Amino acid sequence: MATKFGNVKGVKFVEEPLGEGLNRVGVALITFDIVGGAVYTGGSDTLQLGSASGSQAYENGVLSTVALTVATMIQNRRRDGRTVTLNQCFGAFNGAQAAATNGPNIFAQTVAVSSGNLTLNLFSAPIAGSAITTTTATWDRAAALFVQFTATYASNNPE
Repeated sequence: MATKFGNVKGVKFVEEPLGEGLNRVGVALITFDIVGGAVYTGGSDTLQLGSASGSQAYENGVLSTVALTVATMIQNRRRDGRTVTLNQCFGAFNGAQAAATNGPNIFAQTVAVSSGNLTLNLFSAPIAGSAITTTTATWDRAAALFVQFTATYASNNPE
């Protein structure tokens, strides 16, 4: 299986971090697609959002030259000095690409958190369905999913 790197188009905070003390839990909506002429081959590829090494992660269509995880993307948007840790993903909204094999609707399945990044597979339905193979064409609509995260202050940082 080859790993293809998706493009994080946006991060929208749905629930700001709540709780007492140093650790607060929040929820963000992550929208994504594939850019750069990459082709995702259903049944043999895995799509990854974010990367722990440089020249692999895309954000808003721009290839990062440094490591840029999804956790870091969320942390950079928060700008409050907290370290972000991804907990879990849930709920997905379909994207679309008219030229996709088994498309046009594209759903994320088997989404997992891995070292501050998200890995997933693309299918034609939210449950079961056929594996999707994309083309180099631009997606007609970005896909989206929710991610729960913990935002943590360093122990010496006063609230």
